[in-house]
Amino acid sequence: MSDEKSSAAIKKLRALTPARIGVGRAGTRPRTSTLIDFWADHAEAKDAVKSDLSPQFIDAFCREYQALSVHSSAANRDDFVLFPPRGKKLKTEDQELVRTGIEQDRDVAVIISDGLSARAVEENVPDLYPMLLDGFASAGVSSCRPVIVRFGRVAVGDQIGYLAGAKIALNLIGERPGLSCASGLSAYITYNPNPATTISSDRTVVSNIHEGGTPPVEAGAFIVKVIERILELKVSGVKLQAMS
Repeated sequence: MSDEKSSAAIKKLRALTPARIGVGRAGTRPRTSTLIDFWADHAEAKDAVKSDLSPQFIDAFCREYQALSVHSSAANRDDFVLFPPRGKKLKTEDQELVRTGIEQDRDVAVIISDGLSARAVEENVPDLYPMLLDGFASAGVSSCRPVIVRFGRVAVGDQIGYLAGAKIALNLIGERPGLSCASGLSAYITYNPNPATTISSDRTVVSNIHEGGTPPVEAGAFIVKVIERILELKVSGVKLQAMS
């Protein structure tokens, strides 16, 4: 292949993916521009992991949607990162707050967790959540007031869904950032959440929700369709895949 054709092919591939391809090299080392871009993306990913939900976001979301704000058993961001199990359960006093503070026995309990990128929550949830509400209303799916969890991991959604007596726990959570995206959100959907829900195969996942992946509005509509299917078949995770 000629140099001209090779350059055109690489340019076409780079337009299709954020992956680091066709970056070239200077001898045995990366080019200066490539290394600087890497350092910048790595710093952005680290900042996302250390980010917290802003008080302004929490206050505004709670006012608009009557959301309940709670904490996991992790004391702070460092505790959350260093001891993952502490992010999987609510702190003791907030368990009763959830039990008494949100509607019981609804189809869906919506949980919003900062996870490993609070930035992902703040960038995507404001567009995604109204789409969920519209979709639920059209589909006749009932939901309780949303719950915001600081220092929350995936499994905390199952605990909240169980405390609420909901058929489904839907945890919208900031994902671990990579070098191509620091604001990716995922939706973890569990049918019949309960204390025995301990493995990832019990959950259905809609991932890569951000403007460079699946836009949040589009993702919201898709999540509603997935939830309708789960309610129909009464399974989630690999069991849902086997029946689809």
